[in-house]
Amino acid sequence: MFRRNGGNNHKAGSVITSLLVGGLVGAGLAMLFTPHSGKRMRRRITDMAEDARDYATHVQKNLSRIYSR
Repeated sequence: MFRRNGGNNHKAGSVITSLLVGGLVGAGLAMLFTPHSGKRMRRRITDMAEDARDYATHVQKNLSRIYSR
């Protein structure tokens, strides 16, 4: 099923990606179902998107460093 060399790294990357995507989807749904004014909601969504982008960049750099070894 998995290659002997590097198979576990691929599996770990898939798990991390799944957790990240699941967290983002869950947070997005929570934001949509929370009652706030339009302006406040747009600001929160923008802040959340910026945080997600920063976190994804951080994870990508860490994974690149791990896989380059």
